[in-house]
Amino acid sequence: MSVSAIIPAFDAADTVGATVCGAQSIPDVAQVIVVDDGSSDDTRNAAAVAGADEIVRLRTNRGKGGALAAGVEVAGYSRLLFLDADLGASASHASDLLKGAPDFDQMSIAVFPSRAGGGGLGLAMGLARFTIRLLSGLQPAAPMSGQRALSRELVKHVGLAPRFGVEVALTVEAALAGATIQEIPLPLEHARTGRSLTGFVHRGRQFLDILRYLLLAGYGIGWPALSGRLTAARGLGALAALVLIVTLAGRYAPAAGASAAAGAVMAVALWLPCLWCTTVSLGLRRTNFLGRSIPSAAGAMFMLMAIPLLFYAPVDPARRTAAVIVLLSFALLGLADDIFGGGPERGLRGHLRSLARRRITTGSLKALGGLAAGLAAGYMVESGSPSLAVLDGLLIALTANFVNLLDVRPGRALKGFFVVSLLVIFLAPEAISLLGPVLAAAVVCAPSDLSARTMLGDVGANVLGGMAGLALVLCLMPADRLAAVLLLLAVHVLCERYSLTDIISRNRALDWMDRLGTRHLGLLVRGKS
Repeated sequence: MSVSAIIPAFDAADTVGATVCGAQSIPDVAQVIVVDDGSSDDTRNAAAVAGADEIVRLRTNRGKGGALAAGVEVAGYSRLLFLDADLGASASHASDLLKGAPDFDQMSIAVFPSRAGGGGLGLAMGLARFTIRLLSGLQPAAPMSGQRALSRELVKHVGLAPRFGVEVALTVEAALAGATIQEIPLPLEHARTGRSLTGFVHRGRQFLDILRYLLLAGYGIGWPALSGRLTAARGLGALAALVLIVTLAGRYAPAAGASAAAGAVMAVALWLPCLWCTTVSLGLRRTNFLGRSIPSAAGAMFMLMAIPLLFYAPVDPARRTAAVIVLLSFALLGLADDIFGGGPERGLRGHLRSLARRRITTGSLKALGGLAAGLAAGYMVESGSPSLAVLDGLLIALTANFVNLLDVRPGRALKGFFVVSLLVIFLAPEAISLLGPVLAAAVVCAPSDLSARTMLGDVGANVLGGMAGLALVLCLMPADRLAAVLLLLAVHVLCERYSLTDIISRNRALDWMDRLGTRHLGLLVRGKS
């Protein structure tokens, strides 16, 4: 099958000619495209003299990602070979890459021979390895190698990141798309920048471009396949929501506003470290409904961030204690289910049946432990009234389990928590002093969860559900709490018999809410670019 070789070149007059000749010697290469990325030297003429089939001249420097994108636009074949302009005659060895990437869902990457004495301090390379492992779970030997064989369809599907973030983004996005990635050691040679001022500036730009991709993709705000308009909308939307939460909390009490603001700052700061702890240290990754292996316990941040802030929340000590009980208990129970769960039991009834057979599952432990935590929190709130404490405990436990039921599609658990929080704040505005930090953390999680790049996990959904239940306890009258418990019981019985996803899809209002913020996922499903 014929291949288009694309060579991005910037001020590469000394090496691009030999690279073109090396690429032309590869049997399957039928087209060699050189993209002159705004060079100030004789790169274009050197490529023409060497016999390049197509030369794309960019008037301004767009960086490596932009140059590759320009080359892909004029490529005449569906199979692509990316080559750096400084490979020289060694480019001929890239023929082995084409044997490993014949299909849409395959990409092969060249690994250069190891050479003593690195050119830099290793910061850009270290950040590249960190980013790829955090976001995709892979540990590549050559995270920044530009020598790749892949299909044009895969490139269109995952997009090309700007400038020097392109290689790291390609690896992560291809992995998330389900592509098979193969690294092949090859005897390639390339020019080394060395430890000169020019070299350090070059590597500094690489570091910043990779960091840009990490922050945008890691927080779920944007990635190459997402349009710039949607990226801006997601970032501005999250920022506006955080400002709104802090403003509403500040109207109730200055201390509440400060607590919500601190929650927002801590959530932003803890997001990536928390992902590393759960995804890399604990190995918590699962395959979602799109077939992607993604971090599966991102909601652990709720516990790490909210519990310290609750001790300074301007609320009644009994309510503060109840909130700490709910947060800590439900988080630990959910985390245990994330780590040790995954058995054949499905639904609350399945776990209770196993318990009746004297077989303890993490699901039954979570249900019983959640009820115990709810009863303890209810006792703190309703001191002196055992019957109300039991009612509160049931409401907290059932709400937590209901949010867990929602957490099978992107954004559902968060939307359920936001709806309950808005209801609670409308009925009892002072409740935002308790909910503010968790709301701020939920907003930070939202873009990544909505884009199906992370899962809250049971640790996250459990905490959101428990806090939502506690908030209902604090704002509803006893009769209303009883009605809420009966409604939740009916919903649980219904969900044991029917699929919640089917129920939502058949209701126009629920389906609209379910698709809110996740419609773009249709663009990321294979074959729908």
